[in-house]
Amino acid sequence: MSCNCEYPTRYQRVREILNAAAGDNSQADYDGLGRFWDQGLEFLKSARLHGVAMIAAERPRSCCGHEIQLDHYVRSAASGLIQGLKGEPPFDGSRFPPLPWCGRRVAEADIQFIADWIDAGCPEDGYAAPTAESFPLQLEAEAAPPMVVRDNSEFCLAPAGVWRPTRPGELKQRVNLDCLNEAELDQLRAAFRHLYYLNQWPEDRRSFNNQALIHQNHCQHGWERFLTWHRAYLYEFEQNIQDFHPNLTLPYWDWTMPQYRPEQPEKGWIIPKSFQAFLTKEAVDELLRPKKPKSKGLSPKPTPEQEALFYAMAEPRQYFVSQTAFFQYVYNEIGYTHLTPKPDDKNRQAMVDALLESNSLWYPLRYPAEYKQGGTINQVIGYHYPSAGDIREIMSLNNFRDFGGGSIYDAAFGFLDQNPHNTLHIWTGGQNPHANGEGSYKAQPTPPTLMAATADSRLAERRNLMVRAGGRHFHSRSDMYGQPALGDMFSNLTASYDPVFWPIHVNVDRLWWEWQKRNPNSNPEELDAILSPWNYTQRDTLNAARFGYEYVRNTCFIPVGLDAPVGRLVSQPIPVSERTQGFRKAEVRLHWVPQLDRSCFIRVFINQPGADGRTEWRDNPHFAGYLAIFGHGACYGGPGHCAAPPPRARDYDHRTPSHNMPRNHRIDVTECARRLLETAKSLQITLVVIGGDYEEESDLLKLEGVSLNFLD
Repeated sequence: MSCNCEYPTRYQRVREILNAAAGDNSQADYDGLGRFWDQGLEFLKSARLHGVAMIAAERPRSCCGHEIQLDHYVRSAASGLIQGLKGEPPFDGSRFPPLPWCGRRVAEADIQFIADWIDAGCPEDGYAAPTAESFPLQLEAEAAPPMVVRDNSEFCLAPAGVWRPTRPGELKQRVNLDCLNEAELDQLRAAFRHLYYLNQWPEDRRSFNNQALIHQNHCQHGWERFLTWHRAYLYEFEQNIQDFHPNLTLPYWDWTMPQYRPEQPEKGWIIPKSFQAFLTKEAVDELLRPKKPKSKGLSPKPTPEQEALFYAMAEPRQYFVSQTAFFQYVYNEIGYTHLTPKPDDKNRQAMVDALLESNSLWYPLRYPAEYKQGGTINQVIGYHYPSAGDIREIMSLNNFRDFGGGSIYDAAFGFLDQNPHNTLHIWTGGQNPHANGEGSYKAQPTPPTLMAATADSRLAERRNLMVRAGGRHFHSRSDMYGQPALGDMFSNLTASYDPVFWPIHVNVDRLWWEWQKRNPNSNPEELDAILSPWNYTQRDTLNAARFGYEYVRNTCFIPVGLDAPVGRLVSQPIPVSERTQGFRKAEVRLHWVPQLDRSCFIRVFINQPGADGRTEWRDNPHFAGYLAIFGHGACYGGPGHCAAPPPRARDYDHRTPSHNMPRNHRIDVTECARRLLETAKSLQITLVVIGGDYEEESDLLKLEGVSLNFLD
């Protein structure tokens, strides 16, 4: 029985809200559905937009179609229509824009009205009386950015500085330090800064100084525990960081890359730019016009011309390998000469504060490649900077004693420990040209000769040339204002207090990780020996995967989400920097693909975004490879039999993981990527799903995301 009423039914009200938001001029066709809300209630209830159900089922169902019991199931929250109106995944812009497309956002009160209607069972009758909240229609003032629906096939890259989330069974990735972007480096700086902050509580084991103290008191060098002990140490330090930054991993410094010029290292970068000294605009502001209570500022004030030159160092950023290089620039190029190397010089202290505030990875007591009388590491010490050839020779060794060190019965330094490890400590530590505050930053017309360095025979002075550890308050300002003769990296008692210690040792661990793949049965002798101060044995450290990481040069993640199936997937172009292009191998990985109902092939094309099921792949330079997935078939069990298990098992559930557990897939795309990068600076991934009948599939593949990985 119908009723003549001046108010619309609740379903009519839903249509009015959505039509008003969509507007009259929108050309969005919603994957061929048109305005799915305006074509009758039954059409709306069955509509699936790119595989996402606009109105969720009254009761949740498994992949087999059986009803399952879920606590706290809310039909509206599971409905794609509400997710789209709220801008929730997959309608958050990473895969699709919020609903309605090419229209205006819907007010929260009207979204709630639609959600209540869905939770009430989507009644076609029932009337919506006007309220202050719902009538007249409320639309957000801001318009959603216009987006042509065909562009939604371009999946966005994960935001800069965000490591992709992982599930149990998927390794996190330690990446090349020089391939990190600025947002990722800022995360690393924030993590170190947090550990420095904890130094004010001397008993807090999480503080940077207490983490460094472990190396000072327990480090192992010169025999077989060198690699195993440091792998455990790096893991402990990384876990300590992840207590505060869960997705952060320690990067490695590959010191043989071309920018370091191993054949003439003093003419290369010397150390990574991310660990060099630089000023930010905010630090220059505080240096020139101090506002913080303990800020020193410069006295006398720089002239306006000098102030402009200070700001010019910040934008664009200018890097300095050491404090010596920075202060010489200030003195000679900026012309601010009220500055001496003395530890108590207030202007020098103010600038050290500004440099530390700008970059928490820089360390004042580090003098890379600097020696008191000039010369290079080759000339002064008789070592040479490790080259790619050195590393190849070491990696060709076939026994652990030669590679990593001998046992207690046959003790010897391993070649990896001697050089490059020891060499990098000496290289980065360096000798302070202004030890004890001597000399001046004024440019010298004639640099000291090497003869002056080698002729110095004052034995007592040379015997005192060592790093001091006793009585110091590491990372205090009074300590970092000091002018010691040697950098802290020069000694194993103090090296771990310098942040550059960590990427050096991560790279040593990476080289062992690579060597283990070539020599899987070559291990230390005493596998059950305990690594103090922890309870790990050497055996525990042999498989780095147990510690939850792998090594890649660089990686890029494209989030997709398991909410809906994907047919043809096209990523946004992925920039590939010059430093990334020296990769040994490139892989496309498909993350957490659930058990699919039907078998299929997945073809991978690079830089051919228009590829589809009809695209010829033979002799196609853009075809990178394919993989085959074996389908599950029709379910033969009861409710929930074929449902994917939860990402993490219950406590004390030690059964073998379900055969329906989502899995990762990999495709080697090295040859194709190298070929295309000869002329391109970015790579764009296209995935095409081909069914068992060799027809293109549009509603089969589900996955958490896709990544492009470059390996050394």
